[in-house]
Amino acid sequence: MNRVTRAARAVGVVALAGLGLAGCSGFSTYKTGYTCPAATTVPDLQTLAHLVPNSNEPRIASAGRIASVQSSCTKEDAGVATHLSIEFAALRTSHTIRRLDLPYFIAIADSTGNILGKQKFHVAVDFAPDAPTARTTEKITAHLPLKNAELGNVYTVIVGFQLNKSELAFNRAHLK
Repeated sequence: MNRVTRAARAVGVVALAGLGLAGCSGFSTYKTGYTCPAATTVPDLQTLAHLVPNSNEPRIASAGRIASVQSSCTKEDAGVATHLSIEFAALRTSHTIRRLDLPYFIAIADSTGNILGKQKFHVAVDFAPDAPTARTTEKITAHLPLKNAELGNVYTVIVGFQLNKSELAFNRAHLK
């Protein structure tokens, strides 16, 4: 799937968050200025480790990490568009692993941390034949529908890996 398609899919974040944001954004009349939401990761959701199966001790076979999240935003007729550049780093311990598929999400939260909308994505990281590490960058735009674009900074765009309970427990126990 190409990045343009992924960017188009990010519009789904709007569909989920639209109702919550539209209700909160009418505090004042429309102005010509705008503010940008912050973009962040959650430390517990920033790493995804795949363990060697049937090992007596936890040993990592491969891992992905959200290395950085950069954001900017622009004003739109109906709110703001947040442009994300998400850099992923990957590690493998065996050359038999040629590609790592990393499930991640982008969520919109209000000022109290309530998640208003979330969309899941996947990024594939390909390893060069002799390289133990690899990097790739995803570019996605999330559209935030706001009646008052000056309230963009009330919201936060959160990027993290989509983890199951055991992956989250591993992160909390081993990645401090």
